[in-house]
Amino acid sequence: MSNHLSDPLAHAEVQQARVGRYFVAFFSSSILMLLAFVVSQQQKLSYVQFAEALGALLLFTLISQAALFFGLNLSREQIWKSVSLALVVPLFIVTIGFTVVVFASLYARTMIPTDAMSMQPTLLQ
Repeated sequence: MSNHLSDPLAHAEVQQARVGRYFVAFFSSSILMLLAFVVSQQQKLSYVQFAEALGALLLFTLISQAALFFGLNLSREQIWKSVSLALVVPLFIVTIGFTVVVFASLYARTMIPTDAMSMQPTLLQ
């Protein structure tokens, strides 16, 4: 029979958690997401500026959540969790970007052509 800790509060990750850090993470993430909402609603920026502003807000939110919620840092104990996050973020961005491109062109690739285009016979006629 294995000997394990019966007290979940004695776990190392639970011991390093701090309530103040969670509140700071929650409020900073909420403020950054509110700023992203305001930027997207105002529509005063060009497309490139809009994408850069939202990308910067996303990056700051991700860093604040990783550092404050999850306690990720470059210490010896947390390095592999930090590396895995750094490797997953580009995959996430590529996946979301590919999804946006696919759905943006979905109508043009799948819908029935208009009347002007339907004058030519197709395989269905």
